[in-house]
Amino acid sequence: MRRFVTLGATFLLLCALTGVAADVRAPVGKVLIIDETEDVGTSLRLEAMARVLIQRGFAIVAIPGFPEGPVEGGPFDLVFVIPKESGFIWLCVSPKAAPDRSRLEEMKGLKELVAKVFSEARELRTPADDLWPILLSLRLAALGIFGTG
Repeated sequence: MRRFVTLGATFLLLCALTGVAADVRAPVGKVLIIDETEDVGTSLRLEAMARVLIQRGFAIVAIPGFPEGPVEGGPFDLVFVIPKESGFIWLCVSPKAAPDRSRLEEMKGLKELVAKVFSEARELRTPADDLWPILLSLRLAALGIFGTG
């Protein structure tokens, strides 16, 4: 019986250490979610989306409403802006970010994620799709959300 308890305790300790080690690794990127909605259903869907992004290795910060200056936890690589009344979610990136093939694949994956989480309710629009995410990206960059480099 003692052997079983010792083995169980060792297993739990290894699981805990593995979990801690997984949490210590550097994030793939930092994501800011700006939620301008007041809808509980949308907030729940955003939480589901954030959980998937965390599983993919992203660090997430969420704030209610558009910022007026830098946000704690930044600088950020990606910013999702969820407007109060729109069928879109705007994906903003640093205007200084160099477009590359891996970034395009990442955008495609994010579009698929939003389509899956929000069904037909909202569509992800990127700077490649629309002018509005470009303008929002410029404003966020001016506020220091993307950092200096």
